[in-house]
Amino acid sequence: MKAKILTLIALIGILASCATKQATVKAGLSEADVNRVKSFFPDYSLSELQKGESLYKANCGACHSLKDPSAESEATWKGIVPPMVKKANKKNGTALSAQDEQAILRYVLTMGPYNIK
Repeated sequence: MKAKILTLIALIGILASCATKQATVKAGLSEADVNRVKSFFPDYSLSELQKGESLYKANCGACHSLKDPSAESEATWKGIVPPMVKKANKKNGTALSAQDEQAILRYVLTMGPYNIK
């Protein structure tokens, strides 16, 4: 009986740790996020930032755990996003456009390397 309880506790711990990996992506996007990066993206809007977040979660999270955008540098994200969009389009049969790719890239840069407080 004791072994079953310990096994159940261990299983709950494992499941909880898996759930927290997906939760590393920041939520609560605001106009302040957009304004903070206007010097990088003069034509940026809150709706594009929200679209980028949505596309990032839906497409990137479909194949692997999502990275916290601050986990990578600008150069690294610029090297990751384009080939991953191509891979997602091929593997998942999606049709992410150039505008979708830009929205994803701007999202991770805004919430990551460009997230200057």
